[in-house]
Amino acid sequence: MILSELLGCRVRTPSGETLGTVVDARFRRGPGGRRREGELELIALIVSPRSRSSFYGYERGQVRHPVVLAAIIRYLHRGSRLVPWECVDRIVEGEVRLGVDPPVIPLDVRLPIPGRSPGAA
Repeated sequence: MILSELLGCRVRTPSGETLGTVVDARFRRGPGGRRREGELELIALIVSPRSRSSFYGYERGQVRHPVVLAAIIRYLHRGSRLVPWECVDRIVEGEVRLGVDPPVIPLDVRLPIPGRSPGAA
């Protein structure tokens, strides 16, 4: 499977509720060798409940960007979240079906995770 097959797929919980659409993904680079970089591993999907468009990198806090454009993209993708790849059960007919209800992980690292007390590790 390649990433383009996941982009635009609807994401459904085990109960059939639609969480939104896959708009991007997060990867982790594994250890590399002497002359090569490590392999990329898919660790999470970015799911937007309101938009099918890309973030164009604006979800990353360190990116310098035009303020107005960043605000528009944030508005279009409000409520977007990370869904860990471990929650995915199967991909069928353009849908990502989850095997478990995913935790609520906001994209903005400055926001608290719902249900978690501040300062908890």
